[in-house]
Amino acid sequence: MKGKGKIIITLIALFLFGLISIGYASYGARNTASGLATFTKNGEVYIASAILTDYHNLQNIENPTVDGRTISFSLDFNVARNPESLEEEYSATYTITITNDTFFDYAYTINSFNPHLTIANEEDGQIVYDVEGIETDEIIPSKESKTFHVTVSLIPNQYGDYNVSGDIGIDLEKEEEEGRLLGSIPSGIEGDLTTSNKRIAIPITVINTYPTEKSFSFSIINNNFYLVNNDNNPPGTFTIPGNETQEITIYLRVKDDAQFASSRQKMNLYFTPSGGSHYSMGVVTAQVTVDETLTDVEPPVIENVTGTITTTRGNIEVSYNGSDNVGISHYIIETYKVENNTASLVSSNQTVADETSYTVTGLNDGTYYFKVQAVDTSGLTATSQSEERTYNWTMNVTININQGGPNGNSTVDYGSTFTTTITANFLRNLPTQLTITMGGENLTANQYTYNTSSGRLTIPNVTGDLVITGETRGGGGCLLKGTRVTLADGTKKRIEDIQYTDLLLVWNYETGKVTKEYPIWIEKAKQTSQYTRITFSDNSTINVVKSHAFFSIDSQKFVDYQDHNQFHIGTTVLKISDNNQLEKVKVENIEVINETDWYYFIASTRYYNIISNDFITTDGYTDITNLYPFDQNIKWKEYNPVPIDYSYLEDVLPYYLFKGLRAEELGILLKYQITDLETFKRYITSLVMGSHMLQEPIMKEGNRYWMVGNSSESILIKEGSIYQLPEKEGIEYWYSTAENKKYKPGEKVQVWTGMYFEEIKLEK
Repeated sequence: MKGKGKIIITLIALFLFGLISIGYASYGARNTASGLATFTKNGEVYIASAILTDYHNLQNIENPTVDGRTISFSLDFNVARNPESLEEEYSATYTITITNDTFFDYAYTINSFNPHLTIANEEDGQIVYDVEGIETDEIIPSKESKTFHVTVSLIPNQYGDYNVSGDIGIDLEKEEEEGRLLGSIPSGIEGDLTTSNKRIAIPITVINTYPTEKSFSFSIINNNFYLVNNDNNPPGTFTIPGNETQEITIYLRVKDDAQFASSRQKMNLYFTPSGGSHYSMGVVTAQVTVDETLTDVEPPVIENVTGTITTTRGNIEVSYNGSDNVGISHYIIETYKVENNTASLVSSNQTVADETSYTVTGLNDGTYYFKVQAVDTSGLTATSQSEERTYNWTMNVTININQGGPNGNSTVDYGSTFTTTITANFLRNLPTQLTITMGGENLTANQYTYNTSSGRLTIPNVTGDLVITGETRGGGGCLLKGTRVTLADGTKKRIEDIQYTDLLLVWNYETGKVTKEYPIWIEKAKQTSQYTRITFSDNSTINVVKSHAFFSIDSQKFVDYQDHNQFHIGTTVLKISDNNQLEKVKVENIEVINETDWYYFIASTRYYNIISNDFITTDGYTDITNLYPFDQNIKWKEYNPVPIDYSYLEDVLPYYLFKGLRAEELGILLKYQITDLETFKRYITSLVMGSHMLQEPIMKEGNRYWMVGNSSESILIKEGSIYQLPEKEGIEYWYSTAENKKYKPGEKVQVWTGMYFEEIKLEK
């Protein structure tokens, strides 16, 4: 833009507009054409009109005269001899239109507005003017017009007749900026098409305001004419150095085998910067006399008209295929909207011959169809249309989660990604799978992502209405009465008989082998009227109630047996052999049994699992169990805890469970938004600390007592007390399975949970 005190000229990208007008043309033979060619010029910036559109107390009503950029006017006002007349309005308003018929942008400069006004008695009045509708330095783009208003007003001091005359000069300055490539044609180009000279010279001026060289080319689409250079060869590509101007001459030539179906021939002339889009510089028209033996009577063919909705709201891409024996000149695309069984034309647009699609813009949701007319170079036409269909850029979303949410209706834009978080009601678990339809068609699992732990659902590229349904699951996870739990010495004990004093055999995720732990949490006995019996490839079985998790080799993590995507017939799970090694078995049958019986659950310290009917099992709430990635031997690949302070949970969880269940590592679940603090607290209060759930540890005189054992002794220790490890010969250190920590012989340990210390002997 222009700054104070200096002028900056802006060059705009130029579209070359040309018109060939060949007067009388005769075709006695196929190769004969004669006449003159005339091209439109690069025009001027001028005042197109100046009209008196409003006035007050004006005696002579007449429009001003216009000469280029100057307006001349004469005004007569009469101020009557009464006090009120001096307060009245005396004005004339001119509506002025400026037209920029050049290939450049121009800026309006109001500081050049100098009307040079005169009145009969200047000491008896004052002349003022006001401009509305245009601002200083406002740009009038190439090939556009600007209309604004100038009001000339008289402020009288005395009574009498006033004559106001003068000129209004309109000043415009050409704008210029670096980085444009443009070309122009001078006016009045003429040429002669004859038998011996079948071409017309077209001189073109090309200006490159880039600092580096640029390439460009010219082209025309017509079966009767083509462009050549001075050697009658295709003109090819031109190169112009940076900051230079070149004069180029190309030629319009008649083909030897030209055939004309009508006397009027139309073609588009194109200018194409290298690496850019081609632009039509105008329509070239030739007038000839038709030889009847060469008349084209075959209309074009237009087919495969389709409308495709795009991700840009309001846009539909109309595609089509056209062909013709003499060549397509252009296409006309008509858009129709159907309402109440009545079609109305919305828009009509024209494209060039080599474009086989057009994007209609600015449409609203509704029902449309599209007609495409192909026009060949002979003027013959053919029309085809698309099917009528409804296009919507707003997709409806309906969610229905049984005993969960978020239920209800919402919307999402066409082509965008829909995200939400599925939730479960209090004491319920998230659905293990969802049913999702888009536009009435079921989506497969690879068309969306759903995290069964966090509930996060993402559906990309939505192209139809969404319906999302799911079923939440009952909370907790339990084993049926009679399930055999493996103790540390290898013996089996029924689950209903397990106590806090029993030393269990459990799986250690840090060492990748069995270890010994005491229970940290035992569930009170409850009744059920239904349970599930799972049978495996080695004919072993286990009976489970509600949700319960097994280690899946296929998923390499603990999965709930109710998660049908990850646990089903054929899933491979791990169990413990008689020599404490891992064994792989496959699920062969899953059967629901409708019988009444009792069920129980036990969580071991630190690792939360037990070995039940030889299977490594844990609660169906696997967020804590699956905190870290496993290998196929149920060993953590990495252990990077994000601990939180006990103060976060002290209002809902006693310290022994904070330590024994590794609840201090809740920070990972919070960091990755797998859960939030309030949701975790509800889980603790309802399924961990609920009076209907928790069987209290050993109590004496109001204090909790825990079993502490090693290879030499097993004793009850009051919670919070200090236990001193034995000084035993040949021991390198004691390994605390409850803490994954080493202690020296004789070292003192504070007891908060059941603890077992394995003796690690000195190497000989």
